[in-house]
Amino acid sequence: MLEKTGRRWLRVIHIIFIASLMGGLASILVINHLIGLDTSQLFIANYSIYNIFNIVVTYSFFGVITTGLVYSVFTHWGLTKYWWIIGKWTGTVALFLLVWIWLGPSIIGMVALTDIGFNSSQPPPNYTNYHNTLTPVIAVALLIMFTLIAITIFRPWGQRDQKYEMRRGLVLSLTGIGVVLGVGLTVMGHYDLESYRQMEIGSPDLSQVPDGIHRGSVSYSGFEYTVAVKVNGARIEGVGVVKNRDSDYARFAEGIIPRVIAKQSPDVNGITGATTTSKCLMKAVETALEGAIK
Repeated sequence: MLEKTGRRWLRVIHIIFIASLMGGLASILVINHLIGLDTSQLFIANYSIYNIFNIVVTYSFFGVITTGLVYSVFTHWGLTKYWWIIGKWTGTVALFLLVWIWLGPSIIGMVALTDIGFNSSQPPPNYTNYHNTLTPVIAVALLIMFTLIAITIFRPWGQRDQKYEMRRGLVLSLTGIGVVLGVGLTVMGHYDLESYRQMEIGSPDLSQVPDGIHRGSVSYSGFEYTVAVKVNGARIEGVGVVKNRDSDYARFAEGIIPRVIAKQSPDVNGITGATTTSKCLMKAVETALEGAIK
């Protein structure tokens, strides 16, 4: 059991994480309502939202979960002893689903589309849908957080009748296994993604590439990315995506095609929010050109 001083410090850290999470969500809401921005300024605003979400919101949320779990396990409150604590965990799960199923994809969609660029002064309908999603989702998320804070203060539901009590050792064992598996899979996935995101993309000598349409493929995580590159007179005249994943993120990555044609090289900047797929498509273009030379 935690001593009084330990509980006090843990409570302070928990409150800091809560404040950081709410501040991050509020900041996203404010930036999302900036008006009168041109396309480049809009990308900067959305890139700021993207970073706030990935850094402030994400790490603060997991900080809240971790400190809340430690406080429950190492004090007399427990995880399932009181109905109000069960209510808090239920609300926390709802908050997680709301933020990472609706808010996260909308933010990624916004930053990716503004990174690709608009062909007109009016944003495309899917961008407008993403933009309009943020306000109600964040409003509900903040409402859930205020409700959880109120539950913590007033503790409206008392102790429940338990047929059995989850022992601290069992909770710690299950939590430890979950943390080890979660961290392990996250680290493995991170390094796997980084190996592709940091992948070197070459610039084949187009003067050595014969005219025609050349195909190139790259496989990653069970998916195959195939492109057809049209070369004429030592110039890339077009790039067609033959195979790609069926997801919004993958389709956002196809925004590299105009960049490849403009630069006359597959070594271009990827689309923010779809970096890995961007790299795969770039590598497929490089593979097509290199294969034609051989």
